[in-house]
Formats: sequence, C-alpha cells, structure tokens
Amino acid sequence: MRFFSDGPSIPDELLERCDAGRVVFLCGAGVSFNSGMPTFLGLTKHVIDFFDPPEGSEIMKAFDLWRTDPTAANVPLDQIFNLLHQEYGRDDVNALVTERLLVPSTAETIGREHGLVKRISSNQSGAPQIVTTNFDHLFELGDEAGSTPVHIPPAFPNLAFGSPIDGITYLHGRLVAQSATQHPYVLSSADFGRAYLSEAWATKFISGLLERYTVVLVGYQAEDPPVKYLLQGLNHDGQFDRTRLYAFDRGEPEEIEAKWRDRGVTAIAYQDHDHLWRTMEAWADRADDPRAWRSRVITSAERDPKEMSPHERGQVAHVLRSVPGAKAFADAEPSPHPEWVCVLDAFVRNAKKSSGYGEDAEEFDPVQAYGLDDDLGPISDEDFRRGTRNDNLLEWRSGDDNPPEFHRLGGRQVEGHEAMPTRLWHLVRWIGKSFQAPVIAWWAARQLGLHPRLIDHIAWHLDQVKEVDGNGRQVWNLILEHHRDPRNRRWNGRWYDLKKRIAEEGWAPSVLRDFHQATQPCLDIKRPMGLHENKPPTSEWGELRIDEITRFEVKYLERHNEDLVVPDEALPAVLGLLENQLTTAAGILSDLNVSYFTTPTCYPDRETDGGEHYHDSAEPFLLFIKLFDRFVVLDPRRATAHAMLWDEGDEYFFRKLKLYALSKPGLFNANDAAGIISTFDQATLWDTDVVRELLFALVDRWEEFSDESKEALADRILAGPERMDHWSEEEYSAFRDRIAARYGRYLQLNGCDLPDTSASRLSEMIAGIPDWNDGRATSTVMISGSHVGWVGTDEAPDAVIDIPVNEVVARAKEDLKRDFGSFTERRPFTGLVRENPRKALSALTIAGRAGDFPQAFWSAMINELPADISPRLRRVFLHRLARLPHPIVTELRHTLGRWLEQNLVEVLEFDDGLGWIVFDHVVDGIQSGGEDAAESGLGEVLLGGEVIERSRRTYGHAINGPLGMCAGALFHAVPGEKQEAGSLVPGHIKSRLERLLAVPGEGSDHAVSIATSKLNWLMYIDPNWTLERLIPLLEFDHPASEPAWNGFLHSGRVPFPPLTETIKPLMLNLFPWVEEFSWDRDLSKVAAQWMGFMRVFHPDEPGGLTKAEMRSVLRAMSDNSRNRFIFWLGRVGQGNEDGWVKHVVPFVNEDWPRERKYRTAESVRAWIGMLDDTGKNYPTVYDAVKKFLVPVETDDHPFYRFTREISEAEPITTRFPVETLDLMHRVTPHVLSRLPYELSKILALIADSEPSLTSDYRYLRLIDLVERC
Repeated sequence: MRFFSDGPSIPDELLERCDAGRVVFLCGAGVSFNSGMPTFLGLTKHVIDFFDPPEGSEIMKAFDLWRTDPTAANVPLDQIFNLLHQEYGRDDVNALVTERLLVPSTAETIGREHGLVKRISSNQSGAPQIVTTNFDHLFELGDEAGSTPVHIPPAFPNLAFGSPIDGITYLHGRLVAQSATQHPYVLSSADFGRAYLSEAWATKFISGLLERYTVVLVGYQAEDPPVKYLLQGLNHDGQFDRTRLYAFDRGEPEEIEAKWRDRGVTAIAYQDHDHLWRTMEAWADRADDPRAWRSRVITSAERDPKEMSPHERGQVAHVLRSVPGAKAFADAEPSPHPEWVCVLDAFVRNAKKSSGYGEDAEEFDPVQAYGLDDDLGPISDEDFRRGTRNDNLLEWRSGDDNPPEFHRLGGRQVEGHEAMPTRLWHLVRWIGKSFQAPVIAWWAARQLGLHPRLIDHIAWHLDQVKEVDGNGRQVWNLILEHHRDPRNRRWNGRWYDLKKRIAEEGWAPSVLRDFHQATQPCLDIKRPMGLHENKPPTSEWGELRIDEITRFEVKYLERHNEDLVVPDEALPAVLGLLENQLTTAAGILSDLNVSYFTTPTCYPDRETDGGEHYHDSAEPFLLFIKLFDRFVVLDPRRATAHAMLWDEGDEYFFRKLKLYALSKPGLFNANDAAGIISTFDQATLWDTDVVRELLFALVDRWEEFSDESKEALADRILAGPERMDHWSEEEYSAFRDRIAARYGRYLQLNGCDLPDTSASRLSEMIAGIPDWNDGRATSTVMISGSHVGWVGTDEAPDAVIDIPVNEVVARAKEDLKRDFGSFTERRPFTGLVRENPRKALSALTIAGRAGDFPQAFWSAMINELPADISPRLRRVFLHRLARLPHPIVTELRHTLGRWLEQNLVEVLEFDDGLGWIVFDHVVDGIQSGGEDAAESGLGEVLLGGEVIERSRRTYGHAINGPLGMCAGALFHAVPGEKQEAGSLVPGHIKSRLERLLAVPGEGSDHAVSIATSKLNWLMYIDPNWTLERLIPLLEFDHPASEPAWNGFLHSGRVPFPPLTETIKPLMLNLFPWVEEFSWDRDLSKVAAQWMGFMRVFHPDEPGGLTKAEMRSVLRAMSDNSRNRFIFWLGRVGQGNEDGWVKHVVPFVNEDWPRERKYRTAESVRAWIGMLDDTGKNYPTVYDAVKKFLVPVETDDHPFYRFTREISEAEPITTRFPVETLDLMHRVTPHVLSRLPYELSKILALIADSEPSLTSDYRYLRLIDLVERC
C-alpha cells in the first residue's frame, strides 16, 4: 500500500504487524542525517582530517578512493577505522567521534525523523520499539523525564525470558560525555567482528529479535558495514522468511530488490528521501489511531473508484484485506460505491480493453479504471499458468480464517449456510446490500459460479426488498437460476456417463430418469459483446439494455457429435422426454423475451442452396425430428396424439413441428390438416421462420384437399399478413400484396391449382408488382443467408475472345462482378491474357487512350503474360509499362514491384536499356505517390481480436513493400553466375540502390533491410563500398539502425570473418539494445547464437570472442535470451563430434556468469531441457551445470524424459540415479505448495535403480515431501 502516489509501497503484512505492536525499527545513520549528524563516510572523513595521516600511508591510500568515487567497491569504512585505531589508538579515535557527534546541530528541524519512527514503532502501550546503530541521543529528544527505557551493550533486554523490547536499544553503543574515559563504540572491523562473529552478542540479540518480531531497517544501504555484519552473522541459508526482515532503500525497485534479495531481506524502494519521510509522516498518523485512519479510507470509498488514483484504490484494498476493515466496509452508511466490486475482483480489473464498434467507438481500459498501485504489469499466459496473479480480494487469502466445518467428508452443511472466512462473509454482506446496482448483476453474471452463501444472501435481499426495478428483478432471477444449476459449474461430460449407462444397462427406468435430468435445458450466460464485455454499466436499470449486463442463452446436453441409439421399445419414452426438453427450452426462451430464434428446417434436403447453418442449440430439435419420423412409422396413432397437443402458438419449436406433422398423410386426414391450418392466427400463419414447413405442407397435401379447403386456404393466403408496426399505412398494401403473391405463386409453380377466383386475383396482384419475376416466389422457401462454400474463379475467355477489341474491357468489367450468392467469380480477361496476349494488350491500350487503366486487368496483364510471346510483343509490353501514368504505377506498385523482383534479370537480358527505363519509371511512379505508396503490403497483426503492436521497420515488411521488392531486383541484377571476391557491384546498380536508401518514409527502411540482409555477400564482393555505405547504418545511433540490424540478423548467416572483425565492437554492445524492438520475429536469438559461434568456434581470434567478452554479452542479455542460448548450446553438443565435452562443458565452466541473479526459474528449466539431450555425457554436463540450479516450483513437466523411454533409450533416472537425485534435490524447494508432476516417479526409479540411495538425506527429504503432499 502507498500513502502517496510517488511514495514507497509498504507491504500489508508489515502494516498489520505494526498495528499489533510486533514491529521493531532498526535505525542507521540515514535517520539522523537531516538532523545534522554525519554519515559514516562523513564521520570517517572528520577523523582523518583531524589526524591528517601522511600521503601514501595505508590509511590515505584506502580513503582516497572514497574521495574519488564513493560508489565504487572501495575498502570498507570499518576497515579504515580499524587502521585508525591501530595508528592512533582506539580511545583517541573514539573520543574524536564523540566530540564530532556532540557538536550542536544547525539543522532547521532536529529529531523530526526520530519522532516519526517512535510513533510508528510504538507498541499498544505507547512505548517505542527501536534498535539503533547510531550513537547520538536524538531518539531521546522530548523525553526529559526519562520515561523511555534505554538499553546499551551489553545490557540488552533478555527476549528469551520474555523481556519487552520497549524503549531505545543502542546496539553499537550510546554517545557518552566528552570527558568520559572510555568511548565504547562499535566502529572498526575488529569491533564488528567481536559484536557479530567471535563474541556475537549483537548477532544473538538480533536473532532473538527476529524470532519474536518483524524488523524494519531504516537509514541503511545494503553495503553499510552494520548490514553486512548483521546478515553475515545471521548466516542465512536461503530459506529464511523474508517477511520478517524489511529494509527501506533509495533507488529503482528492481535494483533495490536485487541488492537485498540475496541478503534475505524484503526491500522497500523509494525515489528519494523526501518521499520516504513524507510517507513515514502519514504512516505515523495512521499508527496514532489506526481505526480513525481506516474510517477515513472507507469514507473515501463512497466515491466512484474510477475517479480515484491507483494508490487511493490501493488504500481501500489494504483495508479490505483484514476482517475489521471488511466489517467496517460492509457496515458503512452510506454504503461504498457498488463499482468497488470491479476493483476487488482481480479478473475484472486486469481484463483486456474493450471497445464499441466503429472508428470513433468508445474504448474502456479496466486497468486504468480499477487497477491498484501494486498490481503487476500485464501478466502473460505463461506466467498466469505458472500461478502469477494479482491480488484477488474476493477469494481466500493468507491471513483469512479457515472454518473447519466446511471441510467435512460427512455431515454436509445446508446449502447457502456454509461456514466461510469472516472477511469474505462481510464482503458478501456488502454485495447483498448493493445488489440493486446493475454493476453487481454485471459482475455476478460473469462469474464461473458464485458461493452458495452469496447466492442465498442475494436471493434473501431480492425477496425482502419490494421496490426492486422490474428488469432488475427479472435479470437477478435468471442469474441466480444459472448459478444454482450445478451443470454450469463443471465441464459437461454427462453425455459420456449416460452413454456408458445405456450401453451397460439399456434403457432401464433409472437410465430414463438419468436421461431426463441430463437432457433438461439450462440457462447459460455469456458476457456482453463490444464495449460492455469489460466495461460495467453505469446507468440505472430503466436506462439499460439487458445485453449491457449479460447475454442469456439456452444450453442443452452436448452429445459431441455422437449418435443416440434408441431401440423401438424405448422410443415412446425417449421421445416424450425430448418433447419435455423442448417445452422447457421454450419456457426459458419465453422468459428471456427472445424475439429472434431460428430452428433448423424440417426438410434439410429440400430446396436448399448452399446448405443451412444453425446454432449448436438446434441439435436437440434435429434429434427430435429424426426420432419422430421413426415414431410415425412405429405408432402413428400415438404420434398423432403427440402432435395434437403441440401448441402452434409456441414460436420456438412446436409451431414448426406441428406444420411438419400436418404434412404427413399417415397422421392427419388432409381436410383435417387444412382445417387446423385455417384456424392459425395471422402471426402464426405468416411467421417467416415456418414458411418452408407451411408451404411444403400445402404443396404435399394440396391434391388431397377438398375444394372448400382449397378455397379457404387460398383466401387466407391472398388476404396477406396484417400490418406490421414498422410499416406505414401507405406502404402496407404494397408489402401485403408482395408477400401474398410470393406464397400464392409458389403454390402455383409447384402444381397447386388455385380456385379460379383466387388465380385471377393472384394474377392481378402480380401485375401490380413492379419488376416481378417468379424467382421471388421460389426464393420464398429457399434457405438463404447461410450459404457456405469456396469462391472459385472461372478464367475462361469465352465471353471476350471473339468480340471486337474495343469492347473487351467493358464486357470483362461486367463479368468481373460476382452475382450475390454465387460461388464463382468470372475473370475472362485473365484467360484472354493467356490465350491471346496481343488482343489483351491492345484492349488495354485502347482503354488507356480514354484514360481508363483498370487495375485488375493491368495486374492480370503483368502477372499472367506468357513467357513464350514474340520479341516484338514483349518490347511493346515493356514500352506500355514505361508509359503508364505515375498515378497508375502507384496503384499497381505491389504488382509491379513483385514483377520487377522476379523478372528484371530476364528483361535486362532481353533489352538492357529498356529494362532500366522500366525500372526507373516504376520507382519514379512509386515515389510520386508519397510516403504512403511505399508502405508494405503487410497489415496489422491481430491476436484475440486485438491489434498487436509490431514494428514496420523489418525485413518481413521490406519483402512485401514495393521499394523493398525493387531493391531485391537490383541485387538479382548483379551480373555473373558466381561473383568472385572483390568483383564489385556495378556502379549503375549501386547508384540506384543508394537512391532507394535515401527515399523518405518506410521505403528507405525496406531498401536498408534488403541491403543488409546481403551484408556477408556484399562484404565479400565489394568491401570498400560496403564499409563506406552500409556498415555505418549499423551504428546504434544511426536513424536506420533498426531496419539495418533486422535485415542483417534476418539473413541468419554467421558473419563473414572480415565483417565480424569490423563490426565486433557493435556486436559486443548489441544486447540489450536488440531486444527492445517489437519485431515480427525475435531475432535476438540469432544475435546470441552468432556470439556463441564466435566464442565456441573462434575463441580469442580477431573475429571471435574472448572469455570475458562472452561473459559480458551474456550478462547484458535478457533472461529469455540467455535461456534460448542454453538451447543453442544443446544443439552444439548434439551436432558436433564430442561436442558436449569439447565445447559445451568448457563454455559452461569458464564463460557462464556466476552471479546469483542469473539463476532464475526459467534458466533452471532451460538447463534441464539441455540435460535431456546429453545422452552418455549426462554426468559430465550435469557436473558443470549443477552450480547454476536453484529451487523452483513448477506445474509443468520439465522432467518428462527422466521417467520415460525415448527412442528405446532407458529413462535418464535409470541410467544416472546418483546425478538425478542430486538434480532433484537442488531444484526442489524445501516448502512446496504443489508437488512436481514427475517427482514421485523419479524417486521410485531411483529406488529401483540404486536402492542404497534410499537412505541418502537428499532422498529422505524429497520422499518426505511426496508423502506429505
């Protein structure tokens, strides 16, 4: 938590322990600095200035380094004091220290910082709990009565016997009077050695302190002697609880964390001292009355969290991490803003941005609106999978109670009244109080299940509060129905269980009951789309659409595309259950007020074009039809009884089914069917979703109908539908007649003879409809809007091959338009280019005279021109290209660029002069279009619907950019089958290339990338020009350095030795610069492999790397790059004779950096991955690698090959049990939250392979972890 946006982030555990009086502050010289006291360096300088040792003395040699660079790794100051003691005497030196510290301070404020620390550290009795290594009395200011206990060595409180730590404990001595005969201070290295190592009285005291209290270091740096000796004396083994020891230090969080981590200390970074003491002042105010401070924070939560800053939201979150805070939050009146639920839920506040639709659509970023100041940055999927999370305050967290009643194998608690952690129960109370806010419903709808007690609590409020908005009540009822259904909280594999029971037991009564339960539809919830996917609603219920809260759907049993086998004897029962399923689904849909819901046609093979697409939820409907068709044959009487009960008023399922049943002669007499249809109300009869079933039923039964039935049905149809609300009175008659005519004419076209009066009336109606054609009638039943197919092309030139040349372009344009619904695109001009290129070119020439240059046809002319045309026609074609207007060249830039890249060499061989004219004309035309014309054809990269920011200054963009293609064409045009060393690039090619390198915008980047991708070759054939014009592009401060390096690295070829010698200074500094770019390919791994090649295969050569250079490069790499380099080392070991012993092991032993910060969880995985492939060399390689392995907790499977045979080779564990046991011991933490997947298997293999190892302490530790997890 931060008190201020720019202040240090103080851990919650520390704040809570401080409130409980369990924190002791250990204070150094930095606390006294603002009060005029010197730092340790200043004190040393004062003593040296007084004694004035001779220049060249050991003392001055050591101290002069501090004058030059105080930040360097100089001789420690305590050792300099030891030299002073030896030279001038301990008493005299310490007396001088006393004299300096007794000098009255001239600071504006004296003891302010000390007073703040006293207030913060005070226990619940009000006594400060401070240990200081300072000698001054500033902590005693304001205590003239001497009420604060003071402890000086060796009379420290005996913590082991329960003595309190109240007061001020002077760990290194307390300032004595100047006249005192002894000045017992811990100053020199000898003093520190006695205090912390040999006699260790200070170490013992601090160790006892850490066993009972949390200790906070203030006023120290990690390099200060007291810190060094203290932590050296504690002798941490890496398993120390870092939450018991904290340190404030100035600097960037990453640097401060790295400095203190290995010392077993949790670092708290701050930007500067003013930020620290401003925070300390606010902390002191909080410590004076934590309840009042908490009350103020909760009052601030009445505000919309979006209007607050991240650190202010963080303060509220801090309060809610404790039971008293959560209780106060729930009890607060007025209640906190309901949108705080979005802050408390980490999945909501860390969700991705969402936006509406359109260019100016609103965008919402939950991280900006709800993020906390201590949230981690974007969490990758890999980190999330490994358990990296931001704090979710709506789930159990360390510090919450864990009621035992909830963990029983028997005696389950009543649902909705389960025991739960007290903190969470208070948050349930707050959510219940706030349930009328739409944001709470939005939040509840997006959850993958709600706690039963929260469901019960919201339901109770919904029942108690009578003035709930009607829409709100309906939505809440549906949300609660969804969350109460257990099928929505688990993967629905019920089908497989049911299928197994049917196979084993048949359709027994209990199986039918199970089938009934499994197939019942349930209510499914989907997140809103667009902006409201991750933006909660801010309006009241009356102003909202339901889809801004959630999207409700009906969910059915998923059969995973498998058939349901139902024997005839079980068919009636199963059909009845499926009918009940559809009835339930219709009821849910009605509750949801679904107005648009389409079911599949009952006639999937009749009058369809392109197939029908429907939602997965339609699958039960199709199954029902399939079984009903069988039932009609098996028992038509009972099938009729079913159909008679189907309500045609149900718009979702049974209206369509009833019409389908009425079409079957075996179920209904024709006139009975006609009578039933005639009684349909208008909404039912003219429902477009059942038009196929209606008209097919009429067509199929028409011949059987009596004349009276035909007349009644024809009159109903030709009367047309009633007026829809969105039709005006003026439009209605025309709309009605068009619809009626389509129905009536369809019947006629399908052999239904209408009564004469009806037929005459229909003819009159059709005559009054403009542009009528019978296709309107036939399309009435055609399944449309869901065509699926591949769009093919028909390039047959038949349409243009024989027409006059001046009509070709116009006719080809007409044919180019694809009819709606057609899956064939006609391109006759493309076929003409292939069949008669002369006519095609003539047609384009004629069109060009009229200013018409159709891009599609010119593209076909350029791309499809046959290779075997006459020289005369080829020359004409090239001249036509050279005369294309610049705007047309700009339009055709990608086509022309690609054509030049592929054909320039051939064109130059045909006519060198004309070829260069065409080339220059194309480049001129592209440049005339401005910078945009040179852009690459590669578009944006989308991932999960979001645009991924990628640099456009890459080789990948270059080869898809028109000028990049032109640059590639130039390199193809360099003459000679195989260029020799120093053969040179011709001047006319270099001049054109230099022109491309100089064009403005993206085009020059593309030319640079293409050129540098050939740097090895260019250095070989034209070194002077390459050194002069291309090598400078690689300088990191050159504007073109990014595309230059991208192209160079994209070549993938290890640099040519003379080139390596030239650019070696740049190579040595390539990391981390090369890792900063958002390229479409991560080429930093190529750079790393080049470095490795230079070191492994060319050690200590001018074009290679030395041991120190390689180590420096590895240090500069990111962790990800180093780990991929480890993978490359594995390839070196595998791909070279005796590569593991000759190359890999020496590299690991001599070159790999030894600093602990490079031993990360990811590096451990990389080393293990490399060890997988070492074969018989595993022991040798492991011996080199093991020093870089550290404990790491993982839920993936890095030890897969340690337990399984690969390519008939025994598992690694079986072959090398001793080394494998040592590996598992090194990488397995002492405390595990989850067991590594293969650990138990590995230990079993070790026991089988080498039984004597089962008594090894390492095996015993690991097997104990397995047995306890």
